[in-house]
Amino acid sequence: MTENDLRRQVAAQARAWLGRRESDGTHREIIDVYNAIRPLPRDVRLNYGDPWCAAFVSAVGAACGLTDTLLPECSCSAMIALYEKIGRWVEDDAYEARTGDLIFYDWQDGGAGDDRGVPDHVGIVEAYSGGVFRVIEGNVSDAVARRSIRRDARYIRGFALPDYAAKAADEALEDEIQHEEEKAADRFSLSFRYLKYGDTGEDVRALQRELKALGFDLGRWGLDGEFGYDTKNAVIAYQRSVGLEPDGEVGPLTEARLLGL
Repeated sequence: MTENDLRRQVAAQARAWLGRRESDGTHREIIDVYNAIRPLPRDVRLNYGDPWCAAFVSAVGAACGLTDTLLPECSCSAMIALYEKIGRWVEDDAYEARTGDLIFYDWQDGGAGDDRGVPDHVGIVEAYSGGVFRVIEGNVSDAVARRSIRRDARYIRGFALPDYAAKAADEALEDEIQHEEEKAADRFSLSFRYLKYGDTGEDVRALQRELKALGFDLGRWGLDGEFGYDTKNAVIAYQRSVGLEPDGEVGPLTEARLLGL
């Protein structure tokens, strides 16, 4: 997934929980997802009646498999501390947050200067347009709900910026490594047995494919599955290129080198 894919995934999961509320017990799934996070932040297990705005954000991350990106906590102050520690906290109320960023509030904000009070609430930015944030939050009047708030408005405490770009890069690298491992596994699955001039069959064809992939000339017949003069000459050329005795036969040493062992 790209960075934007991850951001959209987080917003989509937050939307999926809109309307969950304490009054009918539908918020309990969110609390259960949070409590299932391992390791559980500070080993604090939430009850269904505890404040759960930070747990909602954390549960969204857990449901998306992003607990290493959307850092889990059940306390707004502790969550801010996590992002401060990795340099992903923005104190500027005028910051133009993106989808998937976190916005924190302080309801005691006096409205003068940069508020540095204790944070009371947190939500996930769903979108930003025309100077207005659309935010999805847990525990808004005991439910998951949307809020619209202008950039640089009163009560904004600051923003946490989950590092979706790094996560996307890690996933891309993992995909590349997996692809290379699969390619290697395909090569290691070849079995040439002991091959020599006059042999035929799929083992010979596998040998020919490997020699061709390595750039050695198989002559006019190519991948015909027959160990003729052209294939023997290709084996000899390969053996010379890797410092093996050029006998034109594929014994254990030549096979091991061809398979990259």
